[in-house]
Amino acid sequence: MEPTGRYAGGVSFVPTQDGWLVHTPGEDFLAVSAPEGDRPDRPPLDDPDLTEVFAEEGVLEPVPARRPGAVALTGDGPLFEAVGLLLDRAGLTAEDEEVAVRVAVAPWLRDRLFRRLDAEARDTGTALHVGFAEGRRWYAGPFWTGPATASYEDLRLRRLAASPWPEELGAHWAWLDAGGAPEPGPAHPPGAHVAAALIVADVWAYLHGRDAPGTGVQAGFDPATGRLTRHPVLPVPGGLMTEQP
Repeated sequence: MEPTGRYAGGVSFVPTQDGWLVHTPGEDFLAVSAPEGDRPDRPPLDDPDLTEVFAEEGVLEPVPARRPGAVALTGDGPLFEAVGLLLDRAGLTAEDEEVAVRVAVAPWLRDRLFRRLDAEARDTGTALHVGFAEGRRWYAGPFWTGPATASYEDLRLRRLAASPWPEELGAHWAWLDAGGAPEPGPAHPPGAHVAAALIVADVWAYLHGRDAPGTGVQAGFDPATGRLTRHPVLPVPGGLMTEQP
């Protein structure tokens, strides 16, 4: 029988007298008997009963097929460097083909840039992920993957609508766009690696046909407390909320 999948990451095969003790990705244990004759270093995948159990327990997973398209990374600062490093290690560096996902990151919020890329993504259908620092937190998302999901434009409209200081918030963003910058820079630059890991995990999932946890969600990491929060962002229906001049 031809194997229908591969062993998932995080699986351990501990030899026992009769076979193996399998430690699953979900941190459970399975006792598996070894076939007669020479024992391989892991259970063979030509037993349909065994592969069925392994699939149910998450030990076996389908071989993911990568959709075509490149990953284009735009930005600067510590988050840009961290995302670039992780994209490379995940084998997702940009290729010489049409862009499938654009990632735009910055050391602080770049409202004008993100809005422009948001509009371009909606016109082309190219998935868009964003990340930046604000205050002492690093943010990832929301990850826009299509018309039914929330994007940066939805996030900014909802933030302005919910803020008790919408004019001050808009003025702060405009100041950053005009060249202003926090002093002495984004808080705790190493915290950017947490946001980078979330972004790259989403991109990998999307390109391999899986549900990306950051789709329509903004995650925020506070290095001062170690707390990670995730806030779903709902798409704004057309014409429901508009920014006043």
